[in-house]
Formats: sequence, structure tokens, C-alpha cells
Amino acid sequence: MYRRDGLSDGASITSATSESSSSPESLDGPGVDYAKSYDAVVFDVLKVTPGEFASQITLMDAPVFKAIQPEELASCGWNKKEKHSLAPNVVAFTRRFNQVSFWLVREILTAQTLKIRAEILSHFIKIAKKLLELNNLHGLVSVVSALQSAPIFRLSKTWALISRKDKATFEKLNYLTTKEENYSRLREYIRSLKMVPCIPYLAVVNMDPVSVADWALFSRLTGNQQLSPCRAVITTCGNLCFFAGRLAKKAQG
Repeated sequence: MYRRDGLSDGASITSATSESSSSPESLDGPGVDYAKSYDAVVFDVLKVTPGEFASQITLMDAPVFKAIQPEELASCGWNKKEKHSLAPNVVAFTRRFNQVSFWLVREILTAQTLKIRAEILSHFIKIAKKLLELNNLHGLVSVVSALQSAPIFRLSKTWALISRKDKATFEKLNYLTTKEENYSRLREYIRSLKMVPCIPYLAVVNMDPVSVADWALFSRLTGNQQLSPCRAVITTCGNLCFFAGRLAKKAQG
């Protein structure tokens, strides 16, 4: 299940490669066919540039993030049985995360040949890099986590065809988004952005807002040294939603 941020909406992921794939890297065990809702002859992921993909993902993520009400975060409603009523927009934002991850896994595993599979994998690494350039950290982590998932990471023959440059890019992105030390590297990156527009990886904002390291971020964003922990989350979320709107305009440009 893709839930690195602990905000799962209850959706689980079952990954398998298409039985009709001619690639020698088919996964063992029972498979689940991913029915495509588009004409593969018309839609080819390799014909859309990484920059355009990253922009479109960002344009889709921004309004979902902006819809989150600060109280949804302060109440931790997404962890409760009534999450769909207490934190509907957080659930929707998490669903966006899973949708991107599902899509990525499906596109790679349903490739018809080993060569095409490697090209698609490289394409998604480039998309992840563009998402970072746009400061869409939510989209970035959804792509990187999917590339790290067992069905993709175990494709040793595919990874062997990836260029050294793309492998180095993936390793850097993986290093930045690692869960080690409570996402300390990603937190530091967000702090370095200061007031630059971004769509955050929600776990970084929400997992431990009262940590010493985060208080510096809260103070800088709000200009208030006396905020309570819950109020800090609410105010910070409001500011980030404002910046997400600016980021969406940047993606459109």
C-alpha cells in the first residue's frame, strides 16, 4: 500500500505485470490485469515530455491540496473511522498520491518489451526530477515511492538498461525523500525554500509539528513566536495553500 505519509484512504495496491507482456521480467504469482481506460494507440507516455507531465500533475494536485481545511490537519481526522467526513480533503489528497503511484506502476509493468519498459522507467525518473524543479513534493514522493515499490524495484534487467545519468538522478531523489530520521532531508529542503511556492509532502507538515526543527519553519512562515501547536498547523497549512495557488500558476506558465 502506498501510504508513506500515513494518510492512506484505505486503498490497497496490487501490482502485477500484464500476462501478454513479452518481457522476460514478468512477475511470478497470480496477476491482476489493469484495464486501460484509453486507447494505447493514441496515448503513449513517451510522447509527452517530462516537463509537460510534471506540469499537469502539479495542476491536478494544487486544487486538491488547496481544498484541505486546516482543521482537518489539526484534528487528525484522517486517522479516525469517520475520516471521510472529518477530513475529506486530506483523504482526497492521499487518493491523488495513490492514483499517480498506481498509474506509474501500471505503465511500467504493461510495457510490451524490455526496451520499452526501460524507456518508460527512465521517463518517470525525468518526470520526478521535473516535479522537484516545480517544488511539487507531493507528486515527487508519489513517483519515487512507486519506483521503489517491490514490483518495480525488482526489475533488475530493466534497471540494468537505465543510463548512468538517470540512475544518479534517481539515487539523489531517493536520498532526498527517504523516511530516515523522520524525513529530515526533505524537511531541510522545505526549510531552504523559505517563501518559495510549493506543494508539500503532507507528512512533513503534519507528522510532528511541535518538533524543535519545525518550530523555526512555523515561526518564519507565520511571524508569530507564540503559536500553539494546533494553531501553528492551521496557520502553516493556510500559508502553504496560498503558495500552492501560486505554484499552479507557475506550472501553467
